[in-house]
Amino acid sequence: MVLGRVIPLTLIGVGMIILAVSFYFMSGDPAPPPDGASSSVTSGIGDTEDVGVTGPGPEVPPPVVADLPRMRFAGQVIDVSTGIPVPGATVAFRNLSGSIPLGHARTRAGGEFAVDIPECTRALITVRSIGYATGRWQWGPDMLPDAESSTDAHAEELFLAISPESVLWVSVEAPDLDLQDAPLVEVRMLQSRTARELGAAVKRTPQRLVDSELRIGGLLAGRHLVSLRAGSRVLARREVEVGEGEEREVVFQLGPAIQIFGEVLRNGIPVEGGTVQTWCRQTQASSSIPVAVDGRFETRLPGPGSWRFIWSSPLANGEGTSLEMELSADAEIVIELRTGSLEGRVVGPGGEPMVGMQGSLFGPRPFSFTTDETGRFSIEEIPYGQYRWVFLHQPEGVFAPRAQFEVSGATSEQFQFHGASRLLIQVSKAADEYTRPEPASAPVYRIDEDGSLSPLKRTENSDEFWWPRQGGLGVVYQRGWTPFFFTTGPVDHPIPVEALLQPGGEVTVTLVGLDGEVLADHPFTIEPLSAPDLPSAWTHRATGPRGSCRVTLAPGEYEISTQLDSGPATATIFIAPQQSTRLRLP
Repeated sequence: MVLGRVIPLTLIGVGMIILAVSFYFMSGDPAPPPDGASSSVTSGIGDTEDVGVTGPGPEVPPPVVADLPRMRFAGQVIDVSTGIPVPGATVAFRNLSGSIPLGHARTRAGGEFAVDIPECTRALITVRSIGYATGRWQWGPDMLPDAESSTDAHAEELFLAISPESVLWVSVEAPDLDLQDAPLVEVRMLQSRTARELGAAVKRTPQRLVDSELRIGGLLAGRHLVSLRAGSRVLARREVEVGEGEEREVVFQLGPAIQIFGEVLRNGIPVEGGTVQTWCRQTQASSSIPVAVDGRFETRLPGPGSWRFIWSSPLANGEGTSLEMELSADAEIVIELRTGSLEGRVVGPGGEPMVGMQGSLFGPRPFSFTTDETGRFSIEEIPYGQYRWVFLHQPEGVFAPRAQFEVSGATSEQFQFHGASRLLIQVSKAADEYTRPEPASAPVYRIDEDGSLSPLKRTENSDEFWWPRQGGLGVVYQRGWTPFFFTTGPVDHPIPVEALLQPGGEVTVTLVGLDGEVLADHPFTIEPLSAPDLPSAWTHRATGPRGSCRVTLAPGEYEISTQLDSGPATATIFIAPQQSTRLRLP
């Protein structure tokens, strides 16, 4: 009987002990993963990122999740060349400065994506995918709809197009160039062909050229600057135009190296310090060399070519000089700064002295001056070279023509203003031919024989300008509007000008050689086919230092032509109102 009572009581006691023990262990924190294991963190979009744990460490408190308002982004990523959705692309969101990540997502089989991020009014969207060029857009409801590399689409209706990657294969041929370390290759986008549709380029980290050839992919179509660096020196630099999905070779041919021993003199006396900048016209190589207190310096150039040596004073007063010469072997060079003196005089249209006139001289070194009671001024120690007169403040009734002179010793130079008359120019703007013109204000220029523009000064009346009495060709020009050209003869009272401006378009012309290098300072012509006639000064143009030139034109059809080493190149383009067009020849 006693045994029958003890057994149930024993079982109840054991059960209570088991329950207490299990409650104690189950209520504790879970055990950490073993050393070397990895845990997984699941994001709000369903992606899983592996977070490596390399060993024991301090106890990490659980993350604190702020209760912030959130918003949803959704859309689709497609291939711009085929229109087919791109699966597996990464769509990342950051704040507008790019410093704070907000969230990311991967596109599904149909190219769709969706992600929740902290609520914001602006964001930076970057899309990456293997085999495609990386694109970046600025998003915001207040973004201009036609602005480049931006979108004002609804947050849940994003439509992002990426293009097949362009690839550059960079290699170096430098048989005798002694480089301690492998050079760095840096690629920077200068101008994208389709920044509005395909986004802006993402800044790339320089890569070291370890093997004989380096592949640089993921590039947008457009003009790129490829630089080859060794430390602080630029061994070579080249601008290359590459098309969408195109692969292009960039071969840098360096050497034989040239040893330079130089000296910098100022009127025959060695200078005390400063720096010498070197620059090669053919390869765009450059470097900075310190000058010793005895005026001497030495350097090793990466190859032959037309080299320019630019000395700058250590006093940072704008003083300096340059020397350019062809080099093909080791050489000793002398860079000499020679200075002269200038006795200047400023007179009015009738030869009368201009008293208290303030002006500037732009040349190898800028100078400012103020004339005395005889209209004269003097400048000592002015470096030899070409100088241009500049007057920011002009008296009434005069026009300042473009003029320049050369200093090569003791120089005397006189500037004479031209007589000017009042020219009434009434400017109005109309969005199209059906819209009533509205009065407006726009800059007015006189077009010089070389095509340069000289701005006109307004009188006390906002619609009047001081116009040279000898007449000439003028233009009412404001970017985004069709230029209005006018001419006057040599009269004292020119006929008033009524300028009607309508929306114009732009074309950016880029000229490219056979090897893909852009052509700087190269001439080309623009001829209207079914568009208003243009003056010769507007049709004969030249590319700038970076191989491009932007021209504003009236809507219509034009023919653009040039003469290249490979022969003549011609293209026909159509200019639409308020649109920018890019043309690459050939």
